[in-house]
Amino acid sequence: MAPATLLETPNKAGGRLPVTLLSGFLGSGKTTLLENILTSPDHGLRIGVIVNDVGALNIDAALLTSHDVTRKEEQVVAMQNGCICCTLRGDLLEEVARLAEEKQVEYLVIESSGVSEPMQVAETFSEEFADMHVAAGYDLEAEDQGDQEANKKLAEILKAGGLSKVARLDTCVTLVDAVNFMQDFATADFLVDRQTDVPQEDDRNISDLQVDQVEFADVVVVNKCDLVSKDEVNRIKGVVKKLNPSARVVGTVKSRLDLKEILGTRLFSYEKAALSAGWLKSLNEEINPETEEYGIGTFVYRARRPFHPARLWDMIKSVFVVIQTEYQIEGEDMDVDQDEEDGSEEDDDDDGTGEADDDIDMEDQPQLDPKARLASKMADETFGPLLRSKGFLWLATRPRMYGEWSQAGVMLTISGQDLWRCEVPEDEWPADPETRKTITRDFDGRWGDRRQELVFIGQQMRKGGEERLRKALDACLLDDEEFRDWEAAMESDNTQEKLDDLFEDGFEDWIETSHEGHDHADGHSHGDHKH
Repeated sequence: MAPATLLETPNKAGGRLPVTLLSGFLGSGKTTLLENILTSPDHGLRIGVIVNDVGALNIDAALLTSHDVTRKEEQVVAMQNGCICCTLRGDLLEEVARLAEEKQVEYLVIESSGVSEPMQVAETFSEEFADMHVAAGYDLEAEDQGDQEANKKLAEILKAGGLSKVARLDTCVTLVDAVNFMQDFATADFLVDRQTDVPQEDDRNISDLQVDQVEFADVVVVNKCDLVSKDEVNRIKGVVKKLNPSARVVGTVKSRLDLKEILGTRLFSYEKAALSAGWLKSLNEEINPETEEYGIGTFVYRARRPFHPARLWDMIKSVFVVIQTEYQIEGEDMDVDQDEEDGSEEDDDDDGTGEADDDIDMEDQPQLDPKARLASKMADETFGPLLRSKGFLWLATRPRMYGEWSQAGVMLTISGQDLWRCEVPEDEWPADPETRKTITRDFDGRWGDRRQELVFIGQQMRKGGEERLRKALDACLLDDEEFRDWEAAMESDNTQEKLDDLFEDGFEDWIETSHEGHDHADGHSHGDHKH
């Protein structure tokens, strides 16, 4: 096949190199879509492609000479401070900078690995992070560990402002496999269960990653539509539109589509992408609760009372794999390890079989048996149809901080986030009048902006699903008598002590972080209760 005709593009004229990012699980059709792009005579562009495996591209070698196809091993450069926002994709930085500098290609397509989160790659290209990249460049230059020569090259790229100075992210595309999409909401698998190329310590799960990839996309390609029924395709599109209302949704067979849908669209905006998730739009905008496409509905649960921690745990423990961040006091783990090595008698069960301890572990930590939790969820009339939920929660024993609730499929992550605004002095609020007005809109009565605000996306919402979920959540709120006791404790001199006496709380501690930089303040502790 003859090489594509080259056109004059903004990059040829000295503009930034436009980039399309392809995300999606292994088998979703990313490589097939790349082949379609490289063999198409329609776009008339000389395209640079960064892929994980050149050998997987089934393309005539002569055609590859018309383009620039590079395989790059993922290379992560981490700063010594270990902060995730200072971790960079060194391989991507170098390769994109090279292609932009040489000006031999007019467009770049990046095939991310199946386990990549598109937001992290997008940050590499976004002007919003340019100052951070400059600072990281100087930090990297000062590093005295690792490959000094490689660090020096990366530092120069970063100090110049990073990739946003030479390239722009044009379109974020996520491909989903129509055959497996709904099944991946009904799986207990973690990445390590399916991927041989991820480290054992990678604790991400399939359902969460699928949601991350869909929610951040400008275009979602539902591929392999010929292998499922039309009703199933419509159901998948309905889920995608609820997860990401702003995205274009395109159905394909063998990844064939009009390439104008994914090349040169100028759809990407980091701010828009970060705010495009359906759960966030539901919180920020008025949504029509009667709107249900292809059996997929959404509603927002709001309440101005805290959850009773023990009742909330009882509700979630048997139907979700509950993921929390565990914080240990320095040196504490050494004591535990020593006890285990010594074979402490206190750990022995009554009959010496070990069965009692196993039973306790499984009941107290359901994530130890995720398949049992999945079976329980799928059989549950209330939570079985639930696909995605996310938002903010208020626990009775944690009056200063709000928690984040983030669920995809059977996986539920609960973590401490930040102080309620009512706990932050007003002189520390943002100065912008509109922002301050937005903050005060969340205040209601004597307890400020404390509230439950959770978005739920799932099936059967208009067929009793929403009513059942609301009833289950309402049952976790403090009742009138408990709320009076809570208010009295809040007015007392020893608030936290009284709250801990009133309400059992077995959730992991939340660490209170400062509002500037990466410094950490003392964490919140609430007694020794553990489920």
